[in-house]
Amino acid sequence: MRKLLAFCLMALFLAAFSSPAGAAARKPKKVAEVTFVTSIDCKNCVRKVEANLPFEKGVLDMKVTLADKTVWVKFDAVKTSVEALSAAIEKLGYTAQVVQAETVPAKQ
Repeated sequence: MRKLLAFCLMALFLAAFSSPAGAAARKPKKVAEVTFVTSIDCKNCVRKVEANLPFEKGVLDMKVTLADKTVWVKFDAVKTSVEALSAAIEKLGYTAQVVQAETVPAKQ
């Protein structure tokens, strides 16, 4: 009897968290991209940015290029902004000038 009760509770628990109603309650992502020209000038600078920037809220993907001194970031615009990302790079000790910023069209 206990096993049956435990099984029923587990089934209810799984059903509650996998329902479409829970997914509908979440805010949809508004994906955007931005490219910064920075003052990074060595491989250690690249490692520092790569190690810290992904932990900023809303960062989905990023790429740091030493040759161009650029940082490209794909992010959720609902959770963060270009200004917040720029401030995060500046907090690491580098300049961050926006070169290009755009919203990515939603997939249908």
